[in-house]
Amino acid sequence: MNKIIFIKFLIILFFVSSCGYTPTFSKKNSKFSIIEIKATGNQKLNKIVSNKLKVYKNIKSTKSYSVIFDTNLKKEITSKDTKGNPKTFGMVINLKIYAKDKENNLNEKIFSKSINYNNNASKSKLRREENKKAKNLTEKIAEEVIIYLQSI
Repeated sequence: MNKIIFIKFLIILFFVSSCGYTPTFSKKNSKFSIIEIKATGNQKLNKIVSNKLKVYKNIKSTKSYSVIFDTNLKKEITSKDTKGNPKTFGMVINLKIYAKDKENNLNEKIFSKSINYNNNASKSKLRREENKKAKNLTEKIAEEVIIYLQSI
């Protein structure tokens, strides 16, 4: 019985490992490289985006860009209970990017993501949840920026 399970496991492993999977954001498939990265705005968000973009720094490619981006995080109360206490919050993250190529052509685009979330009685849990949501949204925006840079 164990031999049959082991053989099935090996067959599945063989098919999965040789399926030809390649990561979407692999620098091997990159159609661009980044010469320089400059960031303004929210430092935590800038660090997340910069780390995602550093992978593409100084890669040999036909398209090279100097990238400047500005990040902005806005949190606001979206609803209150009958006592006037915050019930739900909204978070909006904006990123404005400027990509200049070797011929000094300037490409500009704005990326934006938003999310709503409930208040938490524990302010430390609320802060952790906000930080986690901000990080997730920023990573999604960074992936969109990479796709944008590959398309221009």
